[in-house]
Amino acid sequence: MPDLKIQRKPLDLRPDLTMWKIEGPLDAESIGYIHREFDSVLESKQNFLVAEMSGVTQVSSAAIGQLMGCRQLLVERGGDLVITGVSLDIKSKLSAMGATKIFKFYNELRTAVNAYHWEVERKSEMVWMSFPPELQFVPPVRQMVSRIARQKGYTNRDSFRIETIVDEVCNNAVEHGSERLKKNIDLNIKIDREKIELEVINASDPDKIDALRALSTSMPKTPDAKLGQKRGRGLALIKMLSNKLDINFSGDGTSVHVTKLREE
Repeated sequence: MPDLKIQRKPLDLRPDLTMWKIEGPLDAESIGYIHREFDSVLESKQNFLVAEMSGVTQVSSAAIGQLMGCRQLLVERGGDLVITGVSLDIKSKLSAMGATKIFKFYNELRTAVNAYHWEVERKSEMVWMSFPPELQFVPPVRQMVSRIARQKGYTNRDSFRIETIVDEVCNNAVEHGSERLKKNIDLNIKIDREKIELEVINASDPDKIDALRALSTSMPKTPDAKLGQKRGRGLALIKMLSNKLDINFSGDGTSVHVTKLREE
């Protein structure tokens, strides 16, 4: 059986990141080799390492334990060691060893680089959409935003609250929009690991601006504050579920900006 080979090189997609291309058997005899190669990574002050393992032919618990130790050192320095390109057979063996509970696995290098932007650099991602000012479009919009949150690691509880916020804001935008202009409603989403920000912009009816302004400043403190006070309860619910709510009025329309922090 051929000896283990570890080729260290920068990623084409991101030259300042380091990749290990590992080929051959990750067995107990490879522990010393892994240790020496990892020392050179530490000396280069690279804290994020992608282990490309499509060429790995076998794995042992001793070698994986060594990689776990390497990862722990990187995590302590604010980085990580992630794995990509693993065959189904090798990943099954790694799962039996408990490695899938320790390492993050990605199907390809590009996905691992995107994870670096998200997990380490804390980069946010943006989504823009525009939809007609009709209530029938609100359910698919809110469901899509909820799915985005779940795909980005937000819990079901957080995602449900985000969906509720989107539902209330968009319904208000439709209800209080200009019936004459029929201008599309814009929804801008900015999401990162700590929070999601939503901005909904609509073309308001000029005749409703004063009433909307008064409503935003006199909303009930809770959605069920008064049984007979229906107006403003949607805004109260948004305020209760979010961490920050700003409403701006102008001659062009109304902009509602909501910030929801990730809770778990």
